Amino acid sequence: MITHWVLAANGEPASSPRIRTVIADADRVISVDGGSRMLAALGVTPHLAVGDMDSTPPELLARYRDAGVELFLHPTRKDATDLELALELALDGEAGLITILGATGGRLDHTLGNLLLLEHCLKRNTAARIMDDTQTVYLTDGLLNLQGRPGDTLSIIPVSGDANGVTLTGLEYPLQDAHLPFGSSQGLSNVFSEEKACVRLRSGRLLVFHLHADNAAL
Repeated sequence: MITHWVLAANGEPASSPRIRTVIADADRVISVDGGSRMLAALGVTPHLAVGDMDSTPPELLARYRDAGVELFLHPTRKDATDLELALELALDGEAGLITILGATGGRLDHTLGNLLLLEHCLKRNTAARIMDDTQTVYLTDGLLNLQGRPGDTLSIIPVSGDANGVTLTGLEYPLQDAHLPFGSSQGLSNVFSEEKACVRLRSGRLLVFHLHADNAAL
């Protein structure tokens, strides 16, 4: 049975019905420092809290202690972000699926760094995604099947050099065994033509952005 871990980080808070369902269905919820505020706004008490807690309100930290939340405390000066430490904890806990919330918005360097943390999951063959109220982001080096709705937007971006043998189906602009150079914008703003879309590549890595049309205005 796949164990689903949700990590709530200190980026743009999310509260859409899709996000609430994801949290409700999780087997383990981790508060990543200031992500505690997002969870508190949703009425969620995590199973674990990770970080240096410099962005966690003291009253929330006290509440966690009283509730018996397992705390993994780290110094402020360290060689990894709180989210990276929480992600490694989930991977070591043999998570089968990892959903990361609060990893987008705000500082662009943080957002990009968070997206590239998906490489940790890819190397360990663990399914992972970053979600906010309007989109879901994946990193793939092989096959990715997506469930959506006609009108949803799909963008793919090569991130480790060129992507080769790229095939897209279920989209208005399909590709067959295509070459996408690193730095190309060719893969941006495709559109779901069916409820299922498939991304496949032979070599390289792609960041895949699935923008949900039903939440575009949230």
